[in-house]
Amino acid sequence: FTMMQTRNLFGYHVHSNRKVNRNFSTFIQATAKSPEELRREAEELRSAARTLRESIPEVKDSNILEQNDTSRTQLRWNLNMEQERTLNCYRLYLDIGREPGTWMDPRWGASGRRIEGTIDVGFSSELASKEVVESMVTDNLGGKRSQVKLVASASDMRLRGGFDSMKCSGGGFRVDVRKNGGMTLRFYLNADGTTDFGDISVPKGCLYFSLPCFGGPERLSTREGIISVRQIGWNTGWRRQESRIVGVFRALTLDEARRRDRF
Repeated sequence: FTMMQTRNLFGYHVHSNRKVNRNFSTFIQATAKSPEELRREAEELRSAARTLRESIPEVKDSNILEQNDTSRTQLRWNLNMEQERTLNCYRLYLDIGREPGTWMDPRWGASGRRIEGTIDVGFSSELASKEVVESMVTDNLGGKRSQVKLVASASDMRLRGGFDSMKCSGGGFRVDVRKNGGMTLRFYLNADGTTDFGDISVPKGCLYFSLPCFGGPERLSTREGIISVRQIGWNTGWRRQESRIVGVFRALTLDEARRRDRF
């Protein structure tokens, strides 16, 4: 039995292969466009694209840069442009976690987990209010200390590579001079705190920072500084506010940090 038969054993018609091929060729020829028609259609599409392109208003490069600058300064973890121009600005790299000798609760950070983050700060020459002065730590009782001035901060601390954040606000700073002539910059920021990351979190309240400096906030040490909080405890023999270490940090000038971090 071949495909040329017109009826098979079951009584159904079977079409010829030749007839199918002939009909398909006839369909293609009927729907195909001539070269002239294709050229005309292509020219119409090019003309429409040209008209659309010319209707888009021209945007100058300076406008684009200005928009990019505006977007950058609106990021939660950036200082505003005015602060960057007028203050001594740094980016702090925080490493929150249990440190040897800390008086934090034994369960806090016992697993070894850490919280890493960054925040941009700027040290000003404006004297702080009485409230800010009273929030400073009272270390260095035997040495000299400068007047307390204001420190500004970005609105958010960037945590875990930008996947989390913590609301922050500025505080105050001063420079302590020890009897041997060494200088330490002490400052604090107000933090909203974080939820628990396992057995570790950033407590709500003031975060205190201390770091060696050379003359003032214009030149900070590249060494690690200490981060601490103030909590009530009995570790000194009587119940009082204690400094409890919650991590370490480093500081880079904002320009250097931007070149490194690309944000």
